[in-house]
Amino acid sequence: MPTAAWQRRLWLALPCVLYLLVPTRNYYWDGLTFAINIEKQLPARELLSPSHLIYSLAGLWLYKAALLIGLKTRALFLLQAVNALLAGACVPLVERALRRRGVSMGSAIAGALCFAFAATWWRFATDANAYVPAILLLLCANDLLETGRCVWLAGLSHAAAMLFHELAILYLFVALVRLASDAPHDRRRARSLFIYATAALATVAAVFLLAYRTVFGGFDLAQFPSWLTTHSPDAVFSFAPVGDVALTLRGTLRLLFGGKVSSAWVVIGVAAGELVVWRLSRPEAGSLSERRSSADLAWLGIYAAFLFFWMPQNTFYRLFYLAPLVFLTERYLKRIPLRLLATALFLWNAAFLIYPQSRVANNVPLRFALEQQARWPSGTPVAFHIFHPDLWTISYFNPQASWIGLPVMDVPVLERSRTDAAQRGQALWLEATAYDFVMASETGRNWLASHPVAAVAQFKDPKHDYRFYAVR
Repeated sequence: MPTAAWQRRLWLALPCVLYLLVPTRNYYWDGLTFAINIEKQLPARELLSPSHLIYSLAGLWLYKAALLIGLKTRALFLLQAVNALLAGACVPLVERALRRRGVSMGSAIAGALCFAFAATWWRFATDANAYVPAILLLLCANDLLETGRCVWLAGLSHAAAMLFHELAILYLFVALVRLASDAPHDRRRARSLFIYATAALATVAAVFLLAYRTVFGGFDLAQFPSWLTTHSPDAVFSFAPVGDVALTLRGTLRLLFGGKVSSAWVVIGVAAGELVVWRLSRPEAGSLSERRSSADLAWLGIYAAFLFFWMPQNTFYRLFYLAPLVFLTERYLKRIPLRLLATALFLWNAAFLIYPQSRVANNVPLRFALEQQARWPSGTPVAFHIFHPDLWTISYFNPQASWIGLPVMDVPVLERSRTDAAQRGQALWLEATAYDFVMASETGRNWLASHPVAAVAQFKDPKHDYRFYAVR
């Protein structure tokens, strides 16, 4: 019979094994972008993005290392596997944090499994993204702070988290609250705060300045802040309190339970019923446990408050407050048995989210992409005008084709590609945006009149419309 220590290790290793065995096939768009750029082996200046500064660069180093040792794999699959391992490493850190909060070993393991099997975490643990390494490094910083070891190392861990994703900067407030409450003397408190803030912020500032110089070849103090806060056009603050409350509640629910929205109403009903009988525990004022609960509340509060206004519709940003949500659930909501909650999360999310998203059949762009591999043999030219997100998937899973961007109308490029393809017995394929772009100009219509469409590859449903036209 295994000892209690071995049982603990086995339970805490289980999520990592599942992450590796059941990777998602519903790929995160940013992850596909990372993989595409990594496989192109772009220079560092083209891989550095302020919101997740070093993720693509770290991915490129890993990819090159894999190739160097003879491991032939796609960058996307490598990033998925590494994230599964990193996500698995987060689970024992959550369990350690719960044990330090006076929780029994069984309840601490159950709480760690609640974290591991929460819907959004489990889904992103099996995909390529910058959130997992950032949160692992935050948990490392949290662990170092709570154990009172190496304040400067905790600051460096936090700095590394910020370099993987900018949202990690909000944890600075949590760290300062924790250090201020744990240090008993003013002089020691001031010293710890200074060491942590210097290690975290000075490191990040130096790396971002170096990155800016790498990208632009110089430094412009006036332009640096705008580059530092670069974001996609749809990333905006929201100031609609009623709607944002609904989005916050829905996002937190989705953080825990996946599946269809209609199914989630069952969980909402159960939670509403439980709310009636919740009993708040009252930790002893001034105790270590109380101080840690205050830091956990600060952790949850600062992220929930920011995300109340910043893109509240995005559930995956809420991953940054999943750990304190688990800590506080165990601390204050004693009527919720963590073993039961962990079991419910595992069964619900495995059945309604993880397993369905691991099937190729449930990813329409991927299914379409794989079906074209026989139609587009090696070297087949495929032209596009707009590199839209679904095309990221279709192109990535057809690397044997030659993908040609058509930003401006260029008949000589089209004719040269068509002629080269004809010599190999192939057709030139025009993706829908390229075909429509060509048809929008007189020169393009005249060229198509000389080379009529010989075949069409098409898929259409209420959410998707893929069209590729073969021109010979």
